[in-house]
Amino acid sequence: MKKYSFLSTTNLKSVYYGLLFLGFLLSYQTGTSQNYRNAKAYITDFGRNELFVKESLMEYSTSIIDASPDDRVQTTLERIYKKLEDVNENLTKNDRGVYGDTDLRDAFIKLNNKTITLLKNKSLKLNDYQVQSNLDYSEIFKNYAYKESEIAKYYSEILNYESTKKDFGLKYQINIRNFNKRNVFEYNAYQNLIFYKLNVLDDKLIQLFKYRKVEDVLECVNFMTSVAQESLTKTDLFKDDFTDTSLNDANIEFINFIIKQNEKLVPLYQDYILVHEDFQKIKKKFLETNEIIKVEDYNNEVRRYNKVKNTFFDALHENQIVKSELLKRWYITNSLFLKNNIEFENLYEKFTNLD
Repeated sequence: MKKYSFLSTTNLKSVYYGLLFLGFLLSYQTGTSQNYRNAKAYITDFGRNELFVKESLMEYSTSIIDASPDDRVQTTLERIYKKLEDVNENLTKNDRGVYGDTDLRDAFIKLNNKTITLLKNKSLKLNDYQVQSNLDYSEIFKNYAYKESEIAKYYSEILNYESTKKDFGLKYQINIRNFNKRNVFEYNAYQNLIFYKLNVLDDKLIQLFKYRKVEDVLECVNFMTSVAQESLTKTDLFKDDFTDTSLNDANIEFINFIIKQNEKLVPLYQDYILVHEDFQKIKKKFLETNEIIKVEDYNNEVRRYNKVKNTFFDALHENQIVKSELLKRWYITNSLFLKNNIEFENLYEKFTNLD
């Protein structure tokens, strides 16, 4: 059986979406030691630098969305590793803080180290459907939990950094704008995780359709149903997080498609397997002695078997075509959501609230 995979057209588009939402708070310091005249001058540099890296990551993500060759993506990623490591080295050597106060610098280095670790071990990679689908269910769900935990821990680190930034402002009487709720990158991460979970199990199901083991297919479908219902619950929780509900709506559409796909394909698959088993028995008898079964009756069984078989595989083929188009639209929606909801404001001017 030929597998009609959607991954060929979308493989690179979510390779490192994790990278996109990981880095918006990264900073870039100059390689020379600085003595700031006051705390506001010091904090303003953080604003300029956050904007610089935020724009760089958006530019990088565009190359992924545009499906740049995988080797080029990897080369770019390795260059980012090096830059982030250099940032930390420069901060450690050259950032003396304000009046010797390095709390803000140290909080950023801690966050940056977490970012580097996640990028290097690819724990937040969200497109390795086929690799994950080959694992046992226990490992698949262990992986789901791990990725969700890493997202939560990373954003906890961001909140810690923001808290340190706020404390810095209070200490030096600077009213610093700070983030204290889920932002667009975090929201996007959780939406991508919903999409990822279902794609892993869907890839496993499509592979199982190649074989004639109904119990394995039903087991996979049961897991998919559970994940789909959990995902619908999450999208309901997310629906009011942003005025732009396009990504949430795209996930709801995909979840419902998966549910309807299984409702349609599984009964056809069961019919196909049942007729296949009956036909094999008839075929065996016919080959052993053609006196038991007339040639005409045997040919009728062949036609019946082929009809049921073709009905299933034709439905599967049509389903994969529709799914491929749906997934293309999902990736476009995901890209547009990020572009439309990330404001490239002049952080270095608005980093502190102007009185």
